Amino acid sequence: MADESLHERLANPARPVFLLGDVPPGEGTPPHKCSEIANKFVSRSKMLAADGYIVYDIQDEPGRTDEDRPFPFRRVMDSSTHAALLANLSGRECLVYKCVADPNFESWLENTNGAINLVGRASSGGKYEGPTISEAMSMVES
Repeated sequence: MADESLHERLANPARPVFLLGDVPPGEGTPPHKCSEIANKFVSRSKMLAADGYIVYDIQDEPGRTDEDRPFPFRRVMDSSTHAALLANLSGRECLVYKCVADPNFESWLENTNGAINLVGRASSGGKYEGPTISEAMSMVES
């Protein structure tokens, strides 16, 4: 079982899978600081019995509510880039959450390796760029 990929482990309903979640550093964070942040996360998680990591894709969600945000939205670096950094430092695979409301989704998908979990748009209202969740699933399957 130790030789199973994260994808295989996640596909096996008889086996529990334990993942630790992380959010990528802010967009524009210098590479040396990204490495420092990732090293700190990996170091803190070494003693935990985790099968891998979940790296979240954080998006602004203007269509979810008409109310003003209580604080400004801050973009984060690409989730798959941070996942690759964590995997290289730890030897553990990552599950990357990816919001499909991305005008560059197709090129993102072409350059991503490993397990992904697609997340739909924040709401059915509003105008979003990128594919719908159904269109994105078709791209993944092809």
